[in-house]
Amino acid sequence: MGGITKAIFGSSPKQVGPTQGDIEKAAQPYGLMGPTGGITWDYDAKMGTATLSPEMMALADRLFGRAEETAGMAGVTPEDYYSQFVEPDLLAQQERERLAMENRLLSQGIYTSTGGSMLMGDLLRAQSAEQRAGRADAFTQSQAYADALRQREMADIAAAASIYESPTTLFQTGAGVGQGIGGIMASYRPTYTAGSSGLLGGILPAVAGGIASGGMANLGKGLGFFGGAK
Repeated sequence: MGGITKAIFGSSPKQVGPTQGDIEKAAQPYGLMGPTGGITWDYDAKMGTATLSPEMMALADRLFGRAEETAGMAGVTPEDYYSQFVEPDLLAQQERERLAMENRLLSQGIYTSTGGSMLMGDLLRAQSAEQRAGRADAFTQSQAYADALRQREMADIAAAASIYESPTTLFQTGAGVGQGIGGIMASYRPTYTAGSSGLLGGILPAVAGGIASGGMANLGKGLGFFGGAK
């Protein structure tokens, strides 16, 4: 039936080459995979999904974990800093100083004398002043320590974030590929195949031409069924 209809009425021209829909689909981002991860593109949902390789994901998790530990350490108080980092070494040093004083006083035979007691008292008072100074210095030192830890925390977070953002480069590359291919396809102008006139397409112009040239009397001539008048 389709063949008969085409023979009678003819066919319209057809477009040859990429359609607008073909160009739009080709211009969408392309999914790409790389050593650090990849990105896939859902053309229907118009949504991309980024993934990281197991190695990069593990590295990002370690960085975030260390940043969390560092954040806890950055909350150290001056007293905590003194007791953890200053006092142990200071007390050990002062103990050595007292033992050295005792041995010297004993060797001189004045350990229990008034003079020996005065010398030992002077040493103890100096050590007490040294401990107070250490606590005062611990405030400034603890602040500097906390600031350094916070800087390391932020550096770890930034490094982990850059790992999570690494597929963005692949997305941009994939988008560039799509735009490039879409541009190439758009540069080809569509062409059209010639349509056929069909039976009616040939008869009707002939009928119109015969009527226009001589009226109904020349209709047969216009159709080509009869020859002209002798």
